[in-house]
Amino acid sequence: MPNSDAPGFLLASISYLTAPGLVLFFMISGTLLLDNKLTMKEFLKRRLSKILFPTLFWTLFYLLVRYVDQRPSITAALTSMLSIPFSVQGHGVLWFMYVLVGLYLLTPILSQWLSRASKREVEFYLLLWGVTLLYPYLSMWLQINDSASGVLYYFAGYVGYYVLGYYLKSHYEYRLWHIIVALTVAVFVPLTLLLSGIKFDFYSALWYLSLPVAMMAFAIFELIMQLPNRQMAIAGQISRLSFGIYFVHIFIMRKILWNLDVVQSLPWLAQIPVIVLSTFLLSLFTSWVISRFRFSKYIIGV
Repeated sequence: MPNSDAPGFLLASISYLTAPGLVLFFMISGTLLLDNKLTMKEFLKRRLSKILFPTLFWTLFYLLVRYVDQRPSITAALTSMLSIPFSVQGHGVLWFMYVLVGLYLLTPILSQWLSRASKREVEFYLLLWGVTLLYPYLSMWLQINDSASGVLYYFAGYVGYYVLGYYLKSHYEYRLWHIIVALTVAVFVPLTLLLSGIKFDFYSALWYLSLPVAMMAFAIFELIMQLPNRQMAIAGQISRLSFGIYFVHIFIMRKILWNLDVVQSLPWLAQIPVIVLSTFLLSLFTSWVISRFRFSKYIIGV
């Protein structure tokens, strides 16, 4: 929100409860992509190009926006250009796409292993990945090395969600009590941290690579999988335009909506739904308009 005086607890709660949305995309991607028989060349040609060109386009777009806003030096601008794709450029929100590109590059290797791996072997990997999700809490009392020389370094990161999605599709049998335990952990951990008065970093203890967020994502994923399998035209259309919505939403929200007097004058209780709904609808409309152009696949992947 542009100038909100909303309670910090409320804003933190919204951030925490919506955090699974992003990692669910990694899980869904793993569900759909890791169980494939394509060669490396076929997979990268078919899938990587779908997100590579749009990511590059929007990286350059946000670099241009930054140049107009901040007027960086020629050296700084050139450094940003040459830093693609080694670090996120243009806007921080694009980090998600850079991670996704990395997962796509890894997919041909992972899919070959998973096609031969037993259920127990996949569970062994997920168990070690789960330990890395405990690092934010263990580091409160222990010395944890999460650098490249750490013993579990190669088991950490968003690839765990990618493999988890595959595992839930290929090996897991739904158990309601698993869902109850997962949601209990998701509630118990933040409440314990808050009530105990322990000082903690929100963006590690209760963020994407943390145990409670992983538990919420698991529960949501499995509950959705239990819903009747019905084709919904509107959901399919939104899904088709989802990359475009993600790419453009931050620009529409911060550069347009946040600068409107009518939005800034709203009380925080009204700002939240107004900004969320307006950002979504305008992003959806913008993506739909872009999709009508001939070269839209290079901009939003469709």
